[in-house]
Amino acid sequence: MNSFVATLQQLGPARLGVMGAILLGLLMFFVFISMRITTQEMKLLYTDLSTIDSGAVAAQLEESQIPYEISSDGSRILVPGDEVGRARMLLAAEGLPNGGNIGYEIFDKQSGFGTTNFVQNINQVRALEGELARTISSLKGIRSARVHIVLPQRQKFSRETRAPSASVVLGVNSGSVIDRQQIVSVQSLIASAVPGLKSRNVSVVDSNGNLLAKGGSEDNELLSLKAEDLRKNYETRLQNKIEEQVSRIVGFGKVTAIVTVDMNFDRINTSEELYNPEGQVLRSTQSTQESSTEREPISNDVSIGNNLPGIGGDLLVDQGPSAENTRNEDVANYEISKTIRNTVFQSGRVEKLHVSVLVDGRYVTDEEGVKTYESRSVEEMGKISTLIRIAIGIDEERGDALEVINLQFAVLDAAEDMVDERMLFGFEKSDLIDAAEIMVVAIMVILVVLLILQPMVTKLMNVELSPRAGLDDMLQHDLLAASPANPALAPPPTGAVQIGADGQPITNSNEEEEEDLINIQGIEGRVKASTVKKVEEIVDNYPEETIAVIRSWMTQES
Repeated sequence: MNSFVATLQQLGPARLGVMGAILLGLLMFFVFISMRITTQEMKLLYTDLSTIDSGAVAAQLEESQIPYEISSDGSRILVPGDEVGRARMLLAAEGLPNGGNIGYEIFDKQSGFGTTNFVQNINQVRALEGELARTISSLKGIRSARVHIVLPQRQKFSRETRAPSASVVLGVNSGSVIDRQQIVSVQSLIASAVPGLKSRNVSVVDSNGNLLAKGGSEDNELLSLKAEDLRKNYETRLQNKIEEQVSRIVGFGKVTAIVTVDMNFDRINTSEELYNPEGQVLRSTQSTQESSTEREPISNDVSIGNNLPGIGGDLLVDQGPSAENTRNEDVANYEISKTIRNTVFQSGRVEKLHVSVLVDGRYVTDEEGVKTYESRSVEEMGKISTLIRIAIGIDEERGDALEVINLQFAVLDAAEDMVDERMLFGFEKSDLIDAAEIMVVAIMVILVVLLILQPMVTKLMNVELSPRAGLDDMLQHDLLAASPANPALAPPPTGAVQIGADGQPITNSNEEEEEDLINIQGIEGRVKASTVKKVEEIVDNYPEETIAVIRSWMTQES
């Protein structure tokens, strides 16, 4: 314990402060690592949830005893990674999340007994709105949807009926754009689900308040689509057609085409009736013949004799002159050929084309490997221009313009690859974070070993091996002379008892303290007798350390 305290004192306040800071940081780091290890990894369960859905999902997770975390805005819920599948199955069984909308399950939670017709109708509309909102929310780029349907009730004794209508509010994901085709699809979806509803009576608004489709417009697909979108689509189609055909000749990436189209979006209806007088055809004939005869009788007096039967016969003999009439009539009906023509000029008619095409030249490599640019010949450019005219239908009488130019393309730097936000340098950010944590742990361990453990072990080893160090110092300082030219043992001090060559001691009376000197054969010089005794005691007490010291001497001499 004393040696440890002495070691700390020898380190000094500066090193102790650094060591304390390192120990504190290391302690905090290991606490963080232990918390990360013991804490379960949370993964995303649902995102973009409404507050109603978040509350319902949280309540169901608590009931199922599944730990969860919810974001500050309540739109994201996280659960342990191994509980994601189970949590989704449990929530799906409960119909969650439902986007804050109630579907046909509203009829499962209520009893029909005692429910009025008005309540049933309202619930039916609510269920229909909820189901449509769920379906629309599942479309790409749409985060949420709210549907409002108006189904007017026909009043009693009323002949007039109002058409149903609907309005939709779309929540669009960040970075997504709803095109016209998707808007028309939403209108058609709602109109098909509601009886009597027409798509022209469906209004669509996004979450930013932008009017995407106005209700009450003409029910025509061409009118639903913006004229600008139609024109751009036509231009893009022509550009792709030109680049695809010319690229097969000059190579991929060596042609660029730009097409500008003037289109007429006026709708014209024309009706014509054409008669051909030369194409007469007998349709029907009618003949009528009439003949009549008239006689005038002789006037006689009226008497009984003239009125007796059998007597009036002679009255017919003596009649006056008669008149005869005859009439013949022929009627012929002829039909003239007639042509009725109804012509409808749809909107979006092409009136003029303006096309510009840029073609790159050739690159020839010489013997030294240097590439040289060469322009294409006039004949080749003429053939390319002819192909383009035929491919897109250039009509010069209509005023179309086409220009094909051969120029050298600039060398563009390779564009940086688009990477996912979760990726960094080709790796997932989570993997990089885990690798960084492992590297930090390794660095901290190395620092602890180098700055703390190694100095402490070195100090403790020096304290434990102090007898060996004392022996080494004693033998080196007391026995060896400091002459580099002729190393020898230290000479005896003045007045010490010396031993001569014959083995007899030599006395020096001038010194106050006398010590015997021993002459050792094979060793040049003389040593103190007390020093030899000390060496013997050290050798007896520490034989292993003595052997180690002698071996080190032998190694140094060799």
